[in-house]
Amino acid sequence: MASSASSCVDDDFLESPTCWCGLKAPLKTSQTNKNPRRKFYACPKYKYNTGEAKCQFFIWADILQLVEERTRARENAVRKREDDVLLREYKVEQKEDKLFERECVLDKLEEEMQNLVVWNRRARTSLCLYWVISIVIIFGWLEP
Repeated sequence: MASSASSCVDDDFLESPTCWCGLKAPLKTSQTNKNPRRKFYACPKYKYNTGEAKCQFFIWADILQLVEERTRARENAVRKREDDVLLREYKVEQKEDKLFERECVLDKLEEEMQNLVVWNRRARTSLCLYWVISIVIIFGWLEP
């Protein structure tokens, strides 16, 4: 700033940032020719071109607002990505559950198939035994 002329402005819409010395930096309005009526935040101890002890915290309000908007946009993008990740994780869990259920069904079907194979072997063995016994009986009656 070319001059230290400024006035305090009470603006309820903007939250005052905290300066480096821990104080709330009030919103002020520049009264210089170079930046007429441009708002800025500065530490209450901020003194331009004086020999007094001072804090050098100073930021233009429009720049701070732009930084805050970009920060919010990035935070929103991060939240959206986190939500996307959570949604994908949920879908993966659902697919894993479905896969587990299908594996259980497959295991049951394989067990049932094994039982049917065993039953089929027994049935064939019984049928063969029946035919052998039938043939033996028939030949036994035919040959006196």
